[in-house]
Amino acid sequence: MRIDGVTPVPTRILSFTKADSELVPAWFGDRDRPWLRDLIEDVHAFCGQRMGTLLQRWRDGDNDPRAGSRQAIAVHVLTGWLRRSAVAAAMREPRRQLFALAAGGMDRETALAQVAASHQLELGQLSEDLFADLPDQRRICLPTPSPESGGLISRANLALARGMLRHASSAEILIRGGSRTVLKTAWLRGMRVEVAQTKTGATRISWQQTTAGARNVLGSIVPLLPWTHRYRLRALCTIGELRGFVVLATGDHMQPSAEPRLYDSKLEQSFAREFVQAMPDWQLIREPIAIATPHGLAFPDFELRPRRGGAPWLCEIAGLRNPKALHAKLSLLDAHPRLILCLPIAAVPSERSTHPRLVAFRRRVPIEAVIEAIQIATV
Repeated sequence: MRIDGVTPVPTRILSFTKADSELVPAWFGDRDRPWLRDLIEDVHAFCGQRMGTLLQRWRDGDNDPRAGSRQAIAVHVLTGWLRRSAVAAAMREPRRQLFALAAGGMDRETALAQVAASHQLELGQLSEDLFADLPDQRRICLPTPSPESGGLISRANLALARGMLRHASSAEILIRGGSRTVLKTAWLRGMRVEVAQTKTGATRISWQQTTAGARNVLGSIVPLLPWTHRYRLRALCTIGELRGFVVLATGDHMQPSAEPRLYDSKLEQSFAREFVQAMPDWQLIREPIAIATPHGLAFPDFELRPRRGGAPWLCEIAGLRNPKALHAKLSLLDAHPRLILCLPIAAVPSERSTHPRLVAFRRRVPIEAVIEAIQIATV
């Protein structure tokens, strides 16, 4: 399973150490920049040549003493990076025709000449590029942006983490912010998880491997974790004869996924910017937690937290593009005592119009009304 072109490191080249109950990945860092730079220089030198030529050079050479066994990890990641940009000649149809003619008894030279003419190719070009669409025969072309040591470090760390998590039998993930994106991806990948809210306001995701085919799913959400406000993943892994916990946490230097959309609407975007301007002493976190309701999991849009301490508030802005969602949105008021619900004024039921934590709006959410609702409910 590929995530932004970064595949898990194969078990045979995983590099880690066991410390007490943890299996600690052999993370790449700034100390690795010198030898990674030399590895990337090989790519520049072989640009335009066959992929297999560069791979053969790396296989035949000795490991850089500065890299040791981790050079295999860097080569694995760099190879995957290059394969995505390598140029492949369109040779499938010419090859099919050539093999058909040869199978019919035509001699090699005549068959080559006939196929070259039909595809307007030079005879020498056809002979040289006959298998140029196969992975190791493709021409090396520098990706955009060009590989550099910093990018290779973050990609190698992601591949290493994902390679180790393939051996996980269970895991617990604590996240704050970005909870909906993580859980949506987990669901799409077929992960069966249990979700709960901790006393500190984080979302706890618990996972157990139930089938052998599920060994890749845990690693599939790792590139999303750097986009959360804070996270900690703790997975029980058995690699060879070693068993322990692999721990990933906020600040680990790993390649993130493509940037997820920050806001679902301009309404939410405007609210976020206006609230930050109006309340500089408060912190705003996007999609902080998951809340269990009779209608399933709900993901409030924002957490509003005083920077100097104090209990946070949740805020849900319901644009109600689907009017049938109104009942589920109203249930949030009962599901969480510190949640402000913002509804279009035309959608507010008369029996709820005086609810202290319901804010009605027309074209924009009135920040002053949200602040007033918090103050009234706090008293």
